[in-house]
Amino acid sequence: MPASLGAAKGGRRPHGGARPVGSLAAAPLILVLLIGGVASADPPSAAIRLSAADAARSGSTIDLVRHVVAGNVVLQVLPTLGSEAAGLAANLLAISPDGTAAALADRVGELPGLLTVARADGSQLRVQLPGLVAARFAPDGGRLVVVDGRGSLWLIDAESGDALALGDGPFLGPPIVAADGSLVLLSVSSVEAPYRSRLVRFVPSSGVATPLSADELVYAAFPLTDGSMAFAAHEPGRTTVRRIKIGEATSQLLADLGPGAVNVTVSGDGRTIAFEAAGSGIFVIDRPGARPRRLGDGSSPCLAPDSSALLVRRGTGSEVLALDGSTLATLDGTAQFSGSAGCSS
Repeated sequence: MPASLGAAKGGRRPHGGARPVGSLAAAPLILVLLIGGVASADPPSAAIRLSAADAARSGSTIDLVRHVVAGNVVLQVLPTLGSEAAGLAANLLAISPDGTAAALADRVGELPGLLTVARADGSQLRVQLPGLVAARFAPDGGRLVVVDGRGSLWLIDAESGDALALGDGPFLGPPIVAADGSLVLLSVSSVEAPYRSRLVRFVPSSGVATPLSADELVYAAFPLTDGSMAFAAHEPGRTTVRRIKIGEATSQLLADLGPGAVNVTVSGDGRTIAFEAAGSGIFVIDRPGARPRRLGDGSSPCLAPDSSALLVRRGTGSEVLALDGSTLATLDGTAQFSGSAGCSS
């Protein structure tokens, strides 16, 4: 039975007065928010906007360097932080679809945290949130859907910092924005102890989260090009990747990754899967039914949008690998593919 999240009537716009909110993916989300209302939550603190010159004067700049590697855009994030902003960009959360902006956090977790939206022109937007767990840019790049430290959902304007509460949850995982404006993400027992984590479709207008599968320990979901979803779930003694069509009760097993698999990434067509095996490095499955093959050391793999390359963390930097394991590019600091939705973080 679908779980009701009980959204309260009457949305709160803590900043910017009556400034209208644009769509996440398409017009339907505007309508559901205006007609149905949103859940109540304590608003984030007022946003601070810094021009490139202001950021430079403060000694806290964040440079975004664009690279094209094997036909894919990689955005490299290079912060230079003054003492008053130590840790400002410690965690890269998301890259905008066009590769011109990055969302970063000074910390991830329950404690109050600072969300920073850094742009290629050097400007920054800083929004203080009651904790920060995950974020993802909407397809238009103008807004972010954010999960705060309590598991509540926010829609944040990436230009002004205006914030709108969407639902109380608790939720986890970077939200996936569906074409109809609904969100696909993880509904958890609690942020602190997510002993149950279910893949759900959440409709902001009603506050209702409908489970998409019966799996109790889903930890990542990936939109596929045919409109279905892939998800990674922990099961007794193994981690599996399954495909499910929204509205259907049964799922299809794509891969059994065995014990110890984490940080799964799935290509848009569902054929290529990469993952990290604890203490053993990075592995790739090239097609359904194929055996995993080791690419080398590293962590947090992410497949490129065209599935031709893999970005991994190595030491304090990042490397782009071809699927034969050869190194295509070595980058300082953190980096992410632009336009890739097939990553678990």
